[in-house]
Amino acid sequence: MAGKHSRGKEKGTGRGLLVVACVFVALAVGVLALAMTGNLRPLVERVFPNLVETTAGETQRQADAQDASPAQALEPKAFTDYTWDELSQISAKLACAASDEEGIEIAREYNLADAFGVPVSDAREVVLDDNTLAYARIVGFRHDQRADGSGVAGITLMVSMLAEQPMESVNTSDGGWEASSLRAWLASDGLALLPDDLSSRIVSVSKPTNNTGVTSDVASVTQTEDALWAFSAVEVCGQITWFEDEFSSEISYTAGLDEVLNAEGTQYAYFSAAGVTGETGGASGALALTYRGSARPWWYRSAYPLNYADTSSSAYFFRASETGYPSSVGQANTTSGVVAGFCL
Repeated sequence: MAGKHSRGKEKGTGRGLLVVACVFVALAVGVLALAMTGNLRPLVERVFPNLVETTAGETQRQADAQDASPAQALEPKAFTDYTWDELSQISAKLACAASDEEGIEIAREYNLADAFGVPVSDAREVVLDDNTLAYARIVGFRHDQRADGSGVAGITLMVSMLAEQPMESVNTSDGGWEASSLRAWLASDGLALLPDDLSSRIVSVSKPTNNTGVTSDVASVTQTEDALWAFSAVEVCGQITWFEDEFSSEISYTAGLDEVLNAEGTQYAYFSAAGVTGETGGASGALALTYRGSARPWWYRSAYPLNYADTSSSAYFFRASETGYPSSVGQANTTSGVVAGFCL
């Protein structure tokens, strides 16, 4: 009996120690969490790196969930009836989705995509700062990467036309989109044209572009960080074979030119669903756009990559024609319409 009683005491002591240990651990974690918000963070990071990583990850997940949660209270309505703040909330929820498929389901729930997952065709008026009207429409979901490395942007939209501008102040494609005057204009005066309730909710994304100009080297495609940007040829038209189709039979044909264009992103769902290809603007005339009531060609950010031996073609960028044909070119210092992409 004494032996049994003794073992019972040992078991009781073990439970007591376990309770004390759990309380100690809970207190320690709480103290460490508090320390993470103050001047002790550097010390905690050195002593408990794994805990810091876990705590930081959980904090980020909670922040993401909080950012997305307001959209859960929104009543679904038409795309044109949402405020920009509400669309920004929905975009955050889309961005937090576990997969593209789940993101599309959320877009359907809020009437932003049809039964096939295609962005709705509705366009909404945007009153610009110069008192002219532009029109915004959704072109894709979870398509672009945020420039800060935090993941995808939930919704990508197109606004047209903001203005008529040259691609470059001088007639050259050197430096491509990255060095262009149009990119600088969009980051300043172009952004300022948008109403504050929209511009304040735009997030910068990374855009891949040939930032050399004349080149057949895919390595010339590098990333820029942009809040507003011109679409690339492949983002509008899908996979391109323009140079192969036109020049492959010539002895002097330079391989790699189409590859450079095709490295500048992927086609947006809106243009794909509208039937836009490299040879047609689509049955719906998706690329035939107007500025102040008149048809205008509009810029792609894609530089014309071929330079002929007998002419100077290093001064051209691709654009959509005023009739909606997807492949034309314009001299860099001439004006064309400005159609901008942006993300919420």
